[in-house]
Amino acid sequence: MAKERWTCQLERHANLDPGRSAGQDCGAETGPLRLMYVDSYHCCNEISLSGHLDSPRRRRGFSSGKRNPKAVEAQIRSFGQTPSQLLIEPHPPRSSAMQVYLLLQSPLMFTDQAQQDVIMVLKFPSNSPVTHVAANTQPGLATPAVITVTANRLFAVNKWHNLPGAVQDQPYQLPVEIDPLIASNTGMHRRQITDLLDQSIQVHSQCFVITSDNRYILVCGFWDKSFRVYSTDSGKLMQVVFGHWDVVTCLARSESYIGGNCYILSGSRDATLLLWYWNGKTNIIGDNPRASDFATPRAILTGHDYEITCATICAELGLVISGSKEGPCLIHSMNGDLLRTLEGPATLQGPENCLRPKLIQASREGHCVIYYENGLFCVFSVNGRLQATMETDDKIRAIQLSRDGQYLLTGGDNGVVMVWQMWDLKQLFAYPGCDAGIRSMALSYDQRCIMTGMASGSIVVFYNDFNRWHHEYQTRY
Repeated sequence: MAKERWTCQLERHANLDPGRSAGQDCGAETGPLRLMYVDSYHCCNEISLSGHLDSPRRRRGFSSGKRNPKAVEAQIRSFGQTPSQLLIEPHPPRSSAMQVYLLLQSPLMFTDQAQQDVIMVLKFPSNSPVTHVAANTQPGLATPAVITVTANRLFAVNKWHNLPGAVQDQPYQLPVEIDPLIASNTGMHRRQITDLLDQSIQVHSQCFVITSDNRYILVCGFWDKSFRVYSTDSGKLMQVVFGHWDVVTCLARSESYIGGNCYILSGSRDATLLLWYWNGKTNIIGDNPRASDFATPRAILTGHDYEITCATICAELGLVISGSKEGPCLIHSMNGDLLRTLEGPATLQGPENCLRPKLIQASREGHCVIYYENGLFCVFSVNGRLQATMETDDKIRAIQLSRDGQYLLTGGDNGVVMVWQMWDLKQLFAYPGCDAGIRSMALSYDQRCIMTGMASGSIVVFYNDFNRWHHEYQTRY
């Protein structure tokens, strides 16, 4: 009875049938089907083609209040999609990426301030080379930040400010704000990793890993053959993880899942790799917080004959790609099975062909780019097929792939950030040269800022727009 009475009241206010009196009995036309029709009728007649409210209720004087057309348009756009509260990232808009990008930009994005290639330079007092940069700047984070680590193991949690976007009245501000503890030179003990590394370790970018929530930093290279977990807030040692028979030489982290869970990959001089599980709820390596000192790896990856120099992991594809000091790169499954060896082109056969890999990056689309010590770049598919090669005179120290895997960023001792097309390694753009060599590199979450760690102890932030090389932009705009 209550449902029928409610449905009848809706019909009276909607006045869907002009020939029907307000007091006429609802009869057989009441019920869920009639209610659905009433709601659909209201939504469909709420917005006119001109963008203003134009419903039959307003014309007949039944509605005295005003409704926001933008709110109704937002409901229409999200109709049929999973509720946003259940997702970490929002739904992709129902249009091409190029069209959405251009529609969301405001005139402020095309001012002289933003068109400059170099946005800012941030100098740290330590003057030590910035060997690692991590940019976890997702909108959902409590503290989005750009974390830097120098060669003397001094890290900084630099606050991140998004570039001005759709809000035109938003004042312009620099995207990176220096860590107040570093700027004021107080509380430096909270930013210094005091534990000593093995004397034979040369600190590089893959000696460090930052968790996706910016709360913990993982460091390898210790003399006791372990890697360790530190809190970025206090600098306190949280966990020591053993498992290798020799010094750990590199670390890598997979993409994070809901809750911050991810996989950690460690490579060592014992020519093996160990796959670990990071628990985002307990913030430790392993599943049991009571046995954090006795963590066990999920898989042991073998097949190399020499020291592991670089590695990457793609949990979405279930693959691990790694390189050793005097050998080729290998592809393993996350279960530890050796799948294939990445071999070089037949035209470059020789002792130096695709040996001594230094840097590896893999995309979610199944492509892998490898930089070798002799200056050779190679792009492979996950099936082991060589797709492109390129040689460079610069000694490359850092590489970074765009999120869609279509573009490659490189930086080295020449201090120049280069943009390459991934599938054929065609050079697209070169940023202005810096006065020092590049040691590390990271991309912001929105892909609009490139952050490079310099050998002079500073970071340089470049403005980036991958869409300028997009085929749709070049042909239509």
